[in-house]
Amino acid sequence: MTAHKVELKTVLVYGPLAAPLLDDLRSTFDDVLYYPITPFAPRDDSDPLPTDDDYKRADVLFGFQIPFNLKDWKQTPRLKLFQGCSAGYGHVTDTEYFKSIPEDADVIFASASGIHVSTIGEHVLGTVLMLTHKLAYLNVALHNEQRWVPHKELGGQFIRDLNTLKVGIMGYGHIGRETARLFHSCGSTIYALTRGGTPTPESGYIIKGTGDPTGSLPEQYFSTSSRSSTLSFFSTCDVVVNTLPDSPATRGFVGKEELKAMKGDAIYVNIGRGTTTDQDALVEALQAKKGEDEDESATGTLRIGGASLDVTTPEPLPSPHPLYTLPNVVLTPHMSGLSRLYMNRCVDVLKVNTERLRKGQGALNAFRGRGEDD
Repeated sequence: MTAHKVELKTVLVYGPLAAPLLDDLRSTFDDVLYYPITPFAPRDDSDPLPTDDDYKRADVLFGFQIPFNLKDWKQTPRLKLFQGCSAGYGHVTDTEYFKSIPEDADVIFASASGIHVSTIGEHVLGTVLMLTHKLAYLNVALHNEQRWVPHKELGGQFIRDLNTLKVGIMGYGHIGRETARLFHSCGSTIYALTRGGTPTPESGYIIKGTGDPTGSLPEQYFSTSSRSSTLSFFSTCDVVVNTLPDSPATRGFVGKEELKAMKGDAIYVNIGRGTTTDQDALVEALQAKKGEDEDESATGTLRIGGASLDVTTPEPLPSPHPLYTLPNVVLTPHMSGLSRLYMNRCVDVLKVNTERLRKGQGALNAFRGRGEDD
């Protein structure tokens, strides 16, 4: 597609937005059409939906999802930009509306990748500390059981210093890079597992001061295109952080063989998607006990030390389930990205991309149409 300056006058906002953010958009666009419908909630027939006239007027659609009553590309003759509010976009590309768009249509679809990096990176660091310091275990004993825990029960001098840990990042995108930066600042050695297995510059929407712009933090890169390289990554790291999205290529990526390759005292963190992990094999590895004469950090045993899981399969996780009760698991309900600044950053991505299109540039985080390098 040939780059050209785009006139963007009207934005249709599909989802709740605080008044100051709406005012911000009113200073960016001539007209703001606002429908505060809760995203991903069951449809309520009483909710007002955008009208056919709204769709005909909209140059930009801003929200988490495609509206319920938007079924065909022909409903939006002026649309030039869909700015999503999620890092993932499968729920957009799977819609009847998206599939109806002609291949040569001059419209850009962009995600909000990059807005979550601060809180998710901090979540990973915080929950790893909970496991290395046994804070989750202590919280149950001290608060729920109201008993003082002797040091012997904790394992004596048991805390693992962050500056001794080898931290591996699966998928070195925005979240992976910020997680790497945080651990690196604590003295950890960083490793990365990517498709290409080589450093690449960071791209897309980047929050100032975050991430690894040049990809220089990892001590070593491993490649998913090599089976031996992948297994070497798992056996090298003390902490493995999974940031992978859901896709046909990533589903079940971490299975028995990968878990078996991990050290017996390693920590597995998943803030990507639950579908990327064989959950039954993970539970088996978490429940396994160290043999009497077995080296605690030995590989090849299908035993790991602990896990931090912000994502599961399915979600919500049904009860009862072993992950709810295992003492070496920190389990959270897919909330690591819920920053108070979430929508502020979504609006910022929208404003940045609006300015870029008005200048004739491609969009950041584009997953359809002109991207920043086009």
